[in-house]
Amino acid sequence: MTERLTTSITLYGEFDTRDSKMWLDYYFYCKDLIQSINFKPTHLGVTGQSFKSGKIMNLDSSEKKLFKSMEKGEELVSLAVYSLPEDYSIAAFDYDIYMCRTKQLGDPYIIMTFRNDIFDEINVEDVIKELKKYINFNSGQIFQMSNLESPQIYASKANSPSTFKSLKIIREL
Repeated sequence: MTERLTTSITLYGEFDTRDSKMWLDYYFYCKDLIQSINFKPTHLGVTGQSFKSGKIMNLDSSEKKLFKSMEKGEELVSLAVYSLPEDYSIAAFDYDIYMCRTKQLGDPYIIMTFRNDIFDEINVEDVIKELKKYINFNSGQIFQMSNLESPQIYASKANSPSTFKSLKIIREL
């Protein structure tokens, strides 16, 4: 696990955890965005009625289970799509790209986190515009942070911003 800077786009608001179509649309958007910048979506993290373990799963072997859950109209609380390098050791720190829509820790939010060099490959305004389709947008931020300080914890507002030594807020949305 190597320390590196990441850049994240985070949007806060509300969304319906039972809206299977919205979850499915979000899932395909994540996959398409990752592939559009020449990376491969490799893993899923899902929390919901059929997904209790919270473990990161190989995308190829878990996608059918995800689709069946959505077909049944089951509630999903969180859906994360990862692009992990082949030699990763800890998914939470070694990702190239991490995208998550969650209501797991209280206030709903969407976060997309990229290695800094990858962030330069996306059209930020287009991504923000698209993400707003998946949440009733209230506020948001673009920020940089070390992957080892976990941008996901910062985005969840679990700890005070002052606890994150590498945090640099780039823009309020």
